[in-house]
Amino acid sequence: MEYEALKMHIYEMNEDELFYRRYYYARQQQYSLEKFLSELDMRDVLSRNLLILERPETLPPTFEDSFFFDLSNNDSITVQKHNRYSPAFFHAHTFFELVYIYDGKCRQTVSGTDIEMHTGDICIVPPNINHTIYCFDDSIIFNVMIRKDTLHSIFQNFLNTQNALSSFFLNNIYAQHANDYIMFHTGYDTAIKDAFLRMYWEVQNKERYYFQAISSTLILVFYLLIRGYENSIQMPKFGHKLDVQRYAIIQYMQENYQDISLQSIADRFHYTPEYASKIIKKATN
Repeated sequence: MEYEALKMHIYEMNEDELFYRRYYYARQQQYSLEKFLSELDMRDVLSRNLLILERPETLPPTFEDSFFFDLSNNDSITVQKHNRYSPAFFHAHTFFELVYIYDGKCRQTVSGTDIEMHTGDICIVPPNINHTIYCFDDSIIFNVMIRKDTLHSIFQNFLNTQNALSSFFLNNIYAQHANDYIMFHTGYDTAIKDAFLRMYWEVQNKERYYFQAISSTLILVFYLLIRGYENSIQMPKFGHKLDVQRYAIIQYMQENYQDISLQSIADRFHYTPEYASKIIKKATN
């Protein structure tokens, strides 16, 4: 499909969205829901990985890497259009997920916190965080899934750059407890909007070097975010003193990874080496 045609095509309802819209309206009345459920072809539902709240076997509590990725393939970035009208249910996953509002709005609940999102907002949810997303209109949302191993192998240079986003990634890779999400408000930034559409186009067409094109575009998005929107980042506050200590130590390790030592960490934060070791063990297990 041509890139310009995709700009209109993304607003068309795909087969799964048509299914979810019927399901959504059927749930408004008990009798219509019962009729809808009685007519389900469960073999088709399971083969298409459709989600039905009344059928627990379709709702994995955790989306493993294998649900979206071929584990034998190193091309571990997936870009999808979020299925409108799909049911909202709490779940976690083993990868990082970027939610980008291309056009419209939605609501997310992350670890019990409600987040209103509008056009241009980007919310990144790390692994093992319970969350859900509500989108029951014609809003266009893109989901980008990234395996933790991919961040290590492909975005290493970015992770070694001192900024709030790289610290967020590193904390959620190495720490047991870190920020539940990070959010950027980019409004109608056309460069970022075009970047997400380009990544989706690459996935749809799968031409030569499409994975390289996606990963290069995504790294551009990361740098555009920290260059233009780092001062307006939205993140939950740390809950207690240990969170602040852990975050500061991991950030210091990131900034000085070439010659870091336990003694230098202890000296920097005025701890004994034993206490510094204890904090690092609690943070990284």
